[in-house]
This record gives sequence, C-alpha cells and structure tokens, in this order.
Amino acid sequence: MRIVASLLFLLALWAPAVAGAQVTRNPSALSDAELDERIAFIEERLDAGETYAKYWQWGWTGAYSMGVVIGTTQASLTDSGKNRANYVTTAVKGVIGTTRLVFWPHPGRNGADEIDESLFGTTRSAQERRLQRGEEILQEVADKATHRTNWKSHAANVGLNLVGAGFILGFGHATDAAESFGVGVAVGTAQILSAPKRGIQDLEDYQTRFGMKTSKRFDWSITPTLGGAALNVTF
Repeated sequence: MRIVASLLFLLALWAPAVAGAQVTRNPSALSDAELDERIAFIEERLDAGETYAKYWQWGWTGAYSMGVVIGTTQASLTDSGKNRANYVTTAVKGVIGTTRLVFWPHPGRNGADEIDESLFGTTRSAQERRLQRGEEILQEVADKATHRTNWKSHAANVGLNLVGAGFILGFGHATDAAESFGVGVAVGTAQILSAPKRGIQDLEDYQTRFGMKTSKRFDWSITPTLGGAALNVTF
C-alpha cells in the first residue's frame, strides 16, 4: 500500500499545472482587424510547433507503451522471483509514463486545429471565443515548456525510480536495482528535456507584440570596430 501511495503522490506531483487566465482581458473592446491579427498570430505559432509536439507526444507514448508490453511479457515468462520484480517494475513505470501522456497530452500536438474557424463560425462573438481559446492553448503550451526546468518534474522522476529500485532491492537484487534506477532516471530526464520549448518564447512574443508585456528596456552589446570595440547600450 505504501508503494501505491508513493506512486500516486509522484504522479500528482508530475501532473501539469493549470494555465493562467487569458491575456486579453476584454476581447469585445478590440476592433475586427485587431481580433483577426491576434488570432492569425496564434494560429501561425501553434502550427509552427505542431510537428515536433506531435512527434514528442506519440513517440514517448509509444516508447512507454512498449515498456509495458516488454515488462509484462518478461514477467510472465520468467521463473525467477528476482527477475520478475525487475520486469514488473519496468511495466509499472511504463504504465505511469503512458498514463501521464494519455491523460495530460501535449497541448500543442494539434497545432491550431482547435481554433479553426469552421468549429466556431464567423460571427463576432465566435471570433472572440476563438481568440480566448487560442490564448488558453498558447499559455498551456508555454506552461508545458517550463516543465523542462521545473524541479518538480525532475524530483518526481527521481522519486519514481527510487521507489522502483527499492521494490527490486527488496528481492535482494542490488545490481538490478541500481541499473533500473540509473536507466529509469536517464530515460525520464530525456523525456522531460526533449519536450518542445518554443512555447515560452511564443507567448512572450505575443504579449510583447500586442502590448501586454513591454520588451526589455535595457540592453547592451559589443560591436567590433576598426579601432577595437564599441559598447552599444539601448533603453
């Protein structure tokens, strides 16, 4: 029961955070041209990130699903209790990885399909709903990108593999426990760090372009000149 409770806690820790409120507070105050411009920007950015997000989503879902199949098959065929513990651990970690990707899929995997005009209509109110939903997805994609460096994601990864290693160690296989931990952490880290990261920049560009966030006021650079170098400062 303790192992199950630990896995459920880690799964909750690993769950994505909910994105914040829409960045346009009053869409009805926008002109039709402004509304169209914002929607077009969002569509372009979401479509630009769709291919990689889709490959990441289904590639890792397939990889974890394969771990479930391999682990379950090997566990059912072996006569060794020690080996079975290792295989069961592989299968369980595969189930957890697959579950996360199925229930919390990458929000950018469908590009701008969710805000296609054919789904909403062409009325003014429909365009406002398109903008609101588009901004929600843009923020969800950005939020997903922050998980690459979020300590909770990496802590959950390490914790999950510690639980698995402890289960294997309980059957007396220290070498297998260490190997399972090392490989599991490496795979989990690869999955986290390989996630699409462009969403953060896309959201920042959107907020800057449409006046919700000012660009950096202070910046500096060094430019080579014939006599040496020049320091350029902008405000």
